[in-house]
Amino acid sequence: MTLSAGLSYASTWQAIMDIVARVTALRGDAPQPVVLSSLPELPPQELGGRTISVVQGPPGRNISLAIGLKAALPDVPLLLVMNADGITLGTNHLIHAARRNIGITVLLLRSDVTQQADQHLDRMRWEVLGFQSALETTATPLEWAMALQAALVGRGTLEEPDDLAGLISQAFDTPGFSLIGVTYASHLEMGVLSRTDYPEFFDSYRRWSASFRDLSDTAPKGMGTTVTPKTDIRRYEVRIVGLGGHGVKVAGTVLSEAAGIGEGLWATQRGEYGSATRGGLSMVDVVFGCERVSYPGADQPDLLVALSQNAIKLYGHTVKRGGYLVADPDQVDVLPEGALPVPIVRIAREITDSPITAGVVSLGCVAALSGMVSLEAIKEAVVKKVPVKVREKNIAALEAGYQASRQVI
Repeated sequence: MTLSAGLSYASTWQAIMDIVARVTALRGDAPQPVVLSSLPELPPQELGGRTISVVQGPPGRNISLAIGLKAALPDVPLLLVMNADGITLGTNHLIHAARRNIGITVLLLRSDVTQQADQHLDRMRWEVLGFQSALETTATPLEWAMALQAALVGRGTLEEPDDLAGLISQAFDTPGFSLIGVTYASHLEMGVLSRTDYPEFFDSYRRWSASFRDLSDTAPKGMGTTVTPKTDIRRYEVRIVGLGGHGVKVAGTVLSEAAGIGEGLWATQRGEYGSATRGGLSMVDVVFGCERVSYPGADQPDLLVALSQNAIKLYGHTVKRGGYLVADPDQVDVLPEGALPVPIVRIAREITDSPITAGVVSLGCVAALSGMVSLEAIKEAVVKKVPVKVREKNIAALEAGYQASRQVI
């Protein structure tokens, strides 16, 4: 593999994921890593026919999430991928994770990996433009990780992918926090730069707290028994797009809980929510299926519900072949060919005197068309989520959306 400075994020991502594939090959039957990336949004990745779990978000949030995942899944390797902004935006989180020796591995991409040819600033050395840079000796992130006694600190080059894969595998096997600098340069020292041997944080905590109480009966009360999924469909994508004030956010929460708790499926939710006062675009993606969801985006939805003309313009073409496009004919100027017309906002206003239940009406469409999440499961989730005083009207709106969708199939 031959790389050069100024790689695009897509090229960098592909190079990193190729190395992750080498790591999984080295580790055989060991648990697959979960990758948490703060690079710009990129597609899911398959390794050897299996989709690897990838979470995308800001550096600080990803580090916090990784800490929670480590507490819940102590045997699963966690690999965080971030560029120079991981230092400027996630410093406090990184310092605490390193000092507590929490078992995560961070790949820190040196600025030479993703720099723009005409805008180079070596932020990976924390250099400051101006007179201050001449007065201070800058420390590299690898140096401060050593000072914090991280379990393993190392450096690898993308020019030697097998060596870098081996270094990452060593980090996975090392209890505690590991920081690996990633470069394409060859003049820097490579390999393991330092090691510190002391217990991983959560391992120590579990041993310390074991004598305090019996953990055998700590399951949440009122959750009922585990539901066995009734489908073998691996992945089903739903995207609901409307305006602020259409209740899209609530709809996403209700649907993900109906799929996950009511139907026993793996389910994720993510959204972009506009202001109700400004009428901004609001969108929610809910992805569910019988297998773990590795990527939460509904980029090719099996079912798209569009509550505005802009929703059709932006996402109407993304519906998967054989999927459903439900469009509100009162809100859309021209219905696309094959779209199912359901007057969702009108139904919401007629039943609840407000467009905010349009999201719940949309869930009736999902129940009628998806074949994955039943009307009863969504009803149960609505009962848990909406206030008692509006519960009856929300259930009526849900049922009306279901009936209206059945009539246009």
